[in-house]
Amino acid sequence: MRAALHAEWTKLITVPIYYPALIVLLTVGLSVTASVFGGEDPVQVSLLGVQLGQAVVAAWAVQLLAGEFGTGLALATFTALPRRLTVLAAKTALLLTGVLGAALLSVGASVLAGRALIGDYPALSSGPLLRAAGGAVLYLLAIALLGLGVAAVLRSPVAATGTILGLLYLAPVIIDFFHNPDWQRAIFRSMPSTAGLTVLSTVDLASLPVQPWPGLGVAATWAFVTFGIGAAVICARDV
Repeated sequence: MRAALHAEWTKLITVPIYYPALIVLLTVGLSVTASVFGGEDPVQVSLLGVQLGQAVVAAWAVQLLAGEFGTGLALATFTALPRRLTVLAAKTALLLTGVLGAALLSVGASVLAGRALIGDYPALSSGPLLRAAGGAVLYLLAIALLGLGVAAVLRSPVAATGTILGLLYLAPVIIDFFHNPDWQRAIFRSMPSTAGLTVLSTVDLASLPVQPWPGLGVAATWAFVTFGIGAAVICARDV
């Protein structure tokens, strides 16, 4: 494991890393912009940037794994380190560490911006705010794991990126195609983005199709199941 971690760390530091900076920049930027205008749910508004930051998290996860298959580097990696699950574990550990740092910084800055810009913002120690902020960080970690899983299954950077972004952003469009409220509710509750992002809500929770923590659980389930399938696929294939 130590050799795999060292190898993956060497890859990271020998090329420019823009993803963590982009996560922070886009998340905080959109959150600050939204906070200027306010809304019915101040906390949710101040964390709106998570909906943009998740795209960068997903792209980073895909590039970290599928990018190697696209360039052919995966063959050299698995030749030098034949234990594929160890390589995958090393990539996962480094990715989640990076996403965690970027998520803590961006969510923390977004909350402080919301506190400064929105008049009726709750106290920083309030339970709903802490739950939403902590849930936002966990949600971004789940998206990172989901991205790795999709990349492991598809191996193509283009296909994996299109698939993960579709999962994250097409759900509201799909919901609009159905006029039956029961179908709309079922789709909302089953998709990783729509269900997972309910963890940011702090107002009128009874009206939500799924409650915050169960919604985050849906996103986590998608992440763990997809990652597990991806790990199995990596072990089963020759390259």
